[in-house]
Amino acid sequence: MIRTVSIWRWQLVFTGSIVAIVVMITAFKPQTFAYPLVVAGIALIMVTTLGTLAVPWHRLPRTAAAAIPLLDALAVGFTTNAPDLRLGFLWVFPVVWLATYFTLPWVLGGIVFISGTLVVFADQNGTPADVLLRLLTLVITLGFLGVTVRIGAQRSRAARRLLQRRSEQVNRAAERAETNQHRVTQVVDALGVALVVVTAEGRILQMNDAYRALYGRDRFGAALPSAAVEYDARKGTAVPPEQTTLSRAARGESLQSERVWLFDGEGRWRALEVSTQPMASAREGDRITLVVIDDVTALLEAEEERRALTAVVSHELRNPLTAIIGHVDLLRERDDLPGRVPAQLEIIANAGDRMQDLVTSILDQNGGAAQEPFEPVDLREVVEASAASYAPLISGNRQELTVEGADGLVIYGDAFRLRQVLDNLLSNAVKYTPAGGRIEVSLGAAADGQAELAISDNGAGMGPDDLSRVFEPYFRTESAVRAGIGGTGLGMGIAREIVVAHEGIIDVASELGVGTRVTLRFPQRRVKEVQA
Repeated sequence: MIRTVSIWRWQLVFTGSIVAIVVMITAFKPQTFAYPLVVAGIALIMVTTLGTLAVPWHRLPRTAAAAIPLLDALAVGFTTNAPDLRLGFLWVFPVVWLATYFTLPWVLGGIVFISGTLVVFADQNGTPADVLLRLLTLVITLGFLGVTVRIGAQRSRAARRLLQRRSEQVNRAAERAETNQHRVTQVVDALGVALVVVTAEGRILQMNDAYRALYGRDRFGAALPSAAVEYDARKGTAVPPEQTTLSRAARGESLQSERVWLFDGEGRWRALEVSTQPMASAREGDRITLVVIDDVTALLEAEEERRALTAVVSHELRNPLTAIIGHVDLLRERDDLPGRVPAQLEIIANAGDRMQDLVTSILDQNGGAAQEPFEPVDLREVVEASAASYAPLISGNRQELTVEGADGLVIYGDAFRLRQVLDNLLSNAVKYTPAGGRIEVSLGAAADGQAELAISDNGAGMGPDDLSRVFEPYFRTESAVRAGIGGTGLGMGIAREIVVAHEGIIDVASELGVGTRVTLRFPQRRVKEVQA
């Protein structure tokens, strides 16, 4: 259909030009119609035009359309019979048509055909030299025009094909990009971590399903009626708009696993860890930021449950067991026990030891680093509470325990974890100090202002090789193993983890046969709090 319309268009343009010329001839030189060939030429053009509109060109071969410009060329040749009327310039139309849609041989053939019509039908007034000159001029002019148009048409077609191929490549690339974008969106939406991209103006560019569900937003980013609200702490104060996660990210603040509490649209509290990452932008100077939000509520709840279980095991089982075992040991040293009582006390002591080993194993498995938030803790109170629980063992071993130094030494920390450190250190001091030995605990301030707590004994001590491995998991000295002293070898490593989590330092000094001194130093104000 496109080829048919093109044929119609070319013929109608040519016919329109002929009609205009006929009108002008009628107005200025009507005697021209006295020449039969002129009238025949005009009539042939009209008949050809009607035939062009009637023929189903889409059913014919492409070369069939060449008959139209050749018939037009013949009709123009008829009109050249009129003297003093130069209508030969109309041959430009069929030549350009042939040059546009057909090959160069067709163009040259058309020019030869036109030359023949010129010789046969044109007015032959003038000398033979004049006639030959007109013929050669026509051939050269139409030949130059045809070749030029043909070259231009070839270039135009080549450019059109190139543009078409490039357009197809661009379309395929766009389809691939769209498909990849769709896949990336599906992958991002499948993530459990909430992701959102925000501009420097605070406008959301993109977000995944996890963020929409967490913050109560629809597919277009608008807040739903049940939008979530950020708080500075659980059941604390709502964060003002300029301090929300997105506002801070838009301002370019760097966040690394920062804790944020969210009260979501369903009325549940969620603990979030928020991090930001700058992203490349399409235009230089624009700033966009990726905000990564991880919901750690389940982890915190599991940690709280673990801490509660550990606290129960420690306070409800370990401390009473220590008192029971200590007093049983005191009873076993008496000489006035009747009958089977010593044997029964032995059974109680063995059962107590097994249960204490079990409790210690549970505490070692759950004795991770201290958790925030930290609160003011008096180390003196922690030391005295731990010393009271070991008092029966110390008394039974005829050991002496003294607590000296500051009456109060407050730091910021986790009292439960600090108590675990003191229990481990006192337990080691009691186990490795012989009967009649001395254990000293001192509290005070170091030269640099840090809180210092030291536990020293005059027990077996350690050599340099054993001292260098004291924090290794499951490490126990050969002398302790040979002596049958109980233990798992995990206590000192756990103690160091807890101290480091309090931004403190643990130092162990020991000499074989002289004793051991363990020194703990803690900042009275944590570095994070000072920087805040």
